Amino acid sequence: MHHRVQITPFTRINEHWVFDNRVDSSPSEPYKDTLITDGVDHRLYTNIVNSPSNWYKHIAIDIVTESTFNYPYPQITEKTLRPILCNRMFMIVGPSGSLAWLHSKGFRTFVPFINEDYDSIQNPTDRIITITSEIKRLCELPITTIKSAMMDYADTLTHNFNLLKNMESIELDELEEML
Repeated sequence: MHHRVQITPFTRINEHWVFDNRVDSSPSEPYKDTLITDGVDHRLYTNIVNSPSNWYKHIAIDIVTESTFNYPYPQITEKTLRPILCNRMFMIVGPSGSLAWLHSKGFRTFVPFINEDYDSIQNPTDRIITITSEIKRLCELPITTIKSAMMDYADTLTHNFNLLKNMESIELDELEEML
């Protein structure tokens, strides 16, 4: 006799926080925030959220692990664009200055909710230790605090999404001015 086992995505840890160093991946009601998740009309967002695993709607903060870490300059890829397109807060595990580069392009981040001091640390060992400490701090927050932060940063999330949506024309205009 075969029993069908329902596998629950591990990303549901954002629904139930366990404080004894174990992950509770039991089924739960998914995170619902119509002000943040509804009404977004973008193909990549749709592909991520409507994928068979449907995992992205269950997270509030994306820990982006960029392609490079110990690199002499920021290198932003689609990995960082994913949370922007999906209206999610994020941290970047990448080269020093990654957030500063995003700021220079007009993007906003999530200070003071997320301590972004790690972005200015040149030494990769010190940077990863600081990033790890911040992730641990965030994981220890009650889910209600994180949901509240999502609402507090709704304008930032919308700003970043709209900026990214219009980035091509902005970059082309800047290039034309330089020429």
